[in-house]
Amino acid sequence: MSFLKNSFFNYAAAFSLSLFALSLTGCGGAPTYDTGLVTGTITLDGSPLEGARVEFYPEGGSSSNGMTDASGKYELKYTKSTMGAVPGSHSVSITTYDSGDPDSEPPIAAVPEKVPTKYNTESKLNADVVLGPNEHNFDLETAGGEVVQPQE
Repeated sequence: MSFLKNSFFNYAAAFSLSLFALSLTGCGGAPTYDTGLVTGTITLDGSPLEGARVEFYPEGGSSSNGMTDASGKYELKYTKSTMGAVPGSHSVSITTYDSGDPDSEPPIAAVPEKVPTKYNTESKLNADVVLGPNEHNFDLETAGGEVVQPQE
């Protein structure tokens, strides 16, 4: 009889442990977010701006970012697996500066800033994002702005 009790408790313990493990893993898949897809084109003095980092900062929540291609086009990502940005009003920053990584293999060279501070560290750019597709183009000009290389 004690054998049956031990077997029952072993099975009960194994079952409970299995349920606990399943609860830790959830129902599978990455979390989902309500975002609006955001695309656009960025030009600097009328020419496409390649290699610019575009960041949308919502009033609350996490930012979204993207990089421009050779034609100045970008598409924002909210997370590694979620495209877009959360709905609402966003401040926008655009920069080409990248500090690089001289210690990596192979070394990555620094990229200088081409965009005036009025579009990044002192940006007044704004964009509203809604659920669904959003297109936000930015025509930047160097006239009347100062391009500052960040100090490290």
